[in-house]
Amino acid sequence: MTKLTSIDYARLIQYAAQKLHMTRLNRTQINKILFYVYGVCYADFDKPLFEDDTPKAWPYGPVFPIVNKKINPDEIVQPFGNETIHEFNKHPQVLQLVKNAVDAMYNMSAVALTKWSHQEGSPWYETLYIKDDSGNITGQKKWNTPIDAELIKKYFKDPKNRIN
Repeated sequence: MTKLTSIDYARLIQYAAQKLHMTRLNRTQINKILFYVYGVCYADFDKPLFEDDTPKAWPYGPVFPIVNKKINPDEIVQPFGNETIHEFNKHPQVLQLVKNAVDAMYNMSAVALTKWSHQEGSPWYETLYIKDDSGNITGQKKWNTPIDAELIKKYFKDPKNRIN
């Protein structure tokens, strides 16, 4: 049995953008769309979408380091093998979420997606900045700090933080 990974979902996002919108996504777009899908799934199903990687706070927002290193934004993604398709089809809600996220975000620039992920209150923002009791920023954690799963879940449970 195949266990789906962060790379499988990143490639699915690429595939959807290529097939539905005839466009290739850059690394930032892939990571941000994947973060959105990961976050909504965590909020809705109370478990991570995959277990091989978790989002980290990097300068341009949340990044999945394995995806960032191994994904090829210039690749024309070929159809998946039968085992992988079978695994994807076990989760039709996730497939619909990927489609909806790609539809809503494929044409957003890396800059726009970075601004989205950097909003005050976002999991990236709450992970990176150290605040005093009054809420004033007093410092910053190191890049590559893991983004806490509970921050992700809480953020994406709020309907205002979801695409329509």
